[in-house]
Amino acid sequence: MQRVIRRVLKPYQQFGALPFRWSHNGSLKVMLVTTPGRKRWMIPKGWPIPGLEPHESAAREAFEEAGLIGYAHPETVGSFRYNKRFGPGRQVRCSVEVFPLHVDHQRFHWLEKGERETRWLSTKKAASLVSQPELKRIILGVHPKCHRP
Repeated sequence: MQRVIRRVLKPYQQFGALPFRWSHNGSLKVMLVTTPGRKRWMIPKGWPIPGLEPHESAAREAFEEAGLIGYAHPETVGSFRYNKRFGPGRQVRCSVEVFPLHVDHQRFHWLEKGERETRWLSTKKAASLVSQPELKRIILGVHPKCHRP
């Protein structure tokens, strides 16, 4: 019965940022962060923030989780679903709308610095590290020239 209920319920909505920049040699880099508990690689993401547009919520998450400052494009580049865990045996299904974030710089100190690792990676390497197939496709398909402020 619980499986039937889970399939009927709509997933919880979250917003995520796909941080990107160009390296000194002109190659595209994206940033991933580790999750606090299991230390899996992921993009910065979180719950909607009252009073902020979805892309602004995504940018705020990138600031809190990775200290990133930049321009969040208001149009999504896709979405993915995952199961968010709240401890042993408790999880909810979430749908994450992803917004490109053109990063200007990373602050030296930020809210969750001690809880997460951050890393700039090629799109190919970043896609190989995330576990959600839809997120892999988003990372590999990002066209940042279309997302300049």
